[in-house]
Amino acid sequence: MNRIPFLRSFVALAVVALALPLFAKNDALSLVPANAVTVGMVKLADIRTSPLSGVLFEHTDKMSTDGEAQKFLSDAGLSPTKDVDVLVVATTPRTALGSEADVLVVAEGRFHAERLTNALVARGAIKKNGYVLLDKEGDSENAAVAFPTASLAIAGTERSVIAALAARASGGTGFRTRGLLGAELPRIDANATAWALVDVTRAARLGNGAGHVGNGKGQAGEALRAAMKSVSTMAIWAKDKGDSLELGAFGLSNDPETLELLEDTLRGGLSALRLAVKEKSPEMVSVLRRFDVSRKSDSILIEGSIPAAQIRHMLAQKAAAK
Repeated sequence: MNRIPFLRSFVALAVVALALPLFAKNDALSLVPANAVTVGMVKLADIRTSPLSGVLFEHTDKMSTDGEAQKFLSDAGLSPTKDVDVLVVATTPRTALGSEADVLVVAEGRFHAERLTNALVARGAIKKNGYVLLDKEGDSENAAVAFPTASLAIAGTERSVIAALAARASGGTGFRTRGLLGAELPRIDANATAWALVDVTRAARLGNGAGHVGNGKGQAGEALRAAMKSVSTMAIWAKDKGDSLELGAFGLSNDPETLELLEDTLRGGLSALRLAVKEKSPEMVSVLRRFDVSRKSDSILIEGSIPAAQIRHMLAQKAAAK
């Protein structure tokens, strides 16, 4: 299919955000389907000057060297790294037990709807009632984008965009109150800069591997992978503190043995990692000591922080290696 560069930029940004992954404004989160199996959010406006910015904007920075993409952005009057403030991404199964899913991307920021629409149409998109079709009509995987207001953009498969527009017109989907994942949002740090939440059980049914957790090499990896089979929900979040980046993650399970195994595996993994980096990167030993593992009756939690200076150092090493 001939994807329009605008959607590619959204998807690239979304993937990076989920790899990290204040909650998004109600306008964006209220459009997430109540039965979503994965949801992620990143507040781009809050981290443009943070240590994370080099990672988050890597893909969009590369667009400036792509003549076609740069021409599109110029015609559309859009600068993703400056105009997008909040990004919410959700994956929703099309049927209760099926393996196919729809992806929805909702962005908050500043959008020149008319210029964006005209730029897309000039490149072969089809203007429809309330949205723009990015692929030829009749394609079962049609991509679409809509700009219902100057501060909101909705992208994804055609059916997901149509559903989001309908939900917005009716007051929202009720994700926070009716969604299975929505019920777990209070477990995530309320001041998180970015987060991702996954219904492991339901996501595992999807053909794109959304519920897959690692390859699990070695004894510790195999133990972790085995334990994850009994985890119902997991999340990861990051909070930019300026001088450091706080990280957290949790896994939910009703099986005490699973939680105990996860706790032992995570503690053992942290110890092994400290030993592994002791000679080549001794400064990472103190960083790893900042992470702590705790267990409750229904969950396992790991939290820690990485100094901003260390993040800059790692980014510099990565750039030098390239």
